[in-house]
Amino acid sequence: MMSDRAAWVSHNGSLDDPLSFDNKFDSDSMMDTQIDALSLKLPTAVQAKPYQIKTVASGAPLELVRVAPSKKIGFLFVHERPHHIPHSAPILNALALQSRKYEIHAFVRKPENLALLKSLLTPEALRRIKLMVLKTPVAATGLEFLAGGAAPLGRIGALYANRDALRRMDVIVSPETTCLLLKTRFGLDKVKFVYSQHGAGDRAIGFNQSLKKFDHILVPGKKILDRMSRDKIICDCNSSVVGYPKFDIIKPGATHASRLFNNDNPTVLYNPHFDPGLSSWFEQGEQVLEYFAERPDYNLIVAPHVMLFTRRLHISGDYNNLKWRGRIKKRYFECANILIDTGSYASIDMTYTRAADIYIGDVSSQVYEFLYQPGLCIFLNTHGVDWEGDPNYAHWDLGKVISSLEEIYGLLAQRTWLRQFYMERQKAAFRNTFGKAVTGSANRAAQALERLA
Repeated sequence: MMSDRAAWVSHNGSLDDPLSFDNKFDSDSMMDTQIDALSLKLPTAVQAKPYQIKTVASGAPLELVRVAPSKKIGFLFVHERPHHIPHSAPILNALALQSRKYEIHAFVRKPENLALLKSLLTPEALRRIKLMVLKTPVAATGLEFLAGGAAPLGRIGALYANRDALRRMDVIVSPETTCLLLKTRFGLDKVKFVYSQHGAGDRAIGFNQSLKKFDHILVPGKKILDRMSRDKIICDCNSSVVGYPKFDIIKPGATHASRLFNNDNPTVLYNPHFDPGLSSWFEQGEQVLEYFAERPDYNLIVAPHVMLFTRRLHISGDYNNLKWRGRIKKRYFECANILIDTGSYASIDMTYTRAADIYIGDVSSQVYEFLYQPGLCIFLNTHGVDWEGDPNYAHWDLGKVISSLEEIYGLLAQRTWLRQFYMERQKAAFRNTFGKAVTGSANRAAQALERLA
């Protein structure tokens, strides 16, 4: 039996799960009974808070004592557009529900982005998270506007203006890399920076050597782990394989998104990137629209990367291409079989990738989200790339690559056969990218962050 001396028991499991205590106290049945009885009375919200269980003497009533978190962690959503939020919000939610070590903060650029973030969090998680809308200097946003949005001056200005609030964090989690300016230029060299990523594509920018500056990287799966290891960006000590947290926003058991058209015709998703050196939009976008405007037996969703219509002026990642993005002609918006979305929430929450039967694109990582349910993929090689064997175009092995829109007709006629032909290859690539356990990624990421405290 337990001595009369005061005893402290640190609780690391869930307070509403009696089994989590049984293994710790199976030598003392009375203690088990007391803890079980207590756990049944605790409200769900208690799960999210760090507590210790104190006994003063054998047989005395149990007492809960609140323990202050020892570290501060901040989730930083500094991008002006909301597309990064669904990638890391599930991690934020999971950490808020289970962390015993962190005081949890979240920082966003705009009120509308804050509203989206809150919509992806449970009430229990929200009670534990301190939310803040970042100040963005007017001068920075004004200069970005004058530059046609070609440079992220507003983002940089927001980082600088809020550096003191961010300096108070022990850990900053970010799905993008601009935040590294805090570490390299704005004096936050004592803060740990964790890269949570946004997408699991193949483009070279996802394997930039600047990622070495992160203290820890959350990796979706073997494909990215192997390539980052090969490029000496990460090692076992500064990375965790967690899966793809964005998939956790899909409801359990869901198979296919709701129908977006009032017919049973095949639905095509056209999902061009914004980088003018890689995108098919600037040369072939209107051709795709025209082709399907004349084919009412197919539905077409046009949902480019959200940044394509955020900026007017686009500069390629290698600075060799400069393109001015024009407007879509009104008549395409009026076609009953064409849905055009230049940047709503539906364009970033997998509504369209899950509603489509056929994917047409170029280099967007959203192709891997489309492969959540395998289907025919067609890639537009607008720039005449010698892509075979190039890891930056590994996804082009998962479908047909064409240079001319004239080739689409024949591919659509063979869509059933082609879907079957590529299915096993697509499934293997999906597993290699995300692992076998598609759901539960947010919990695995939260556990990795908890270990960093």
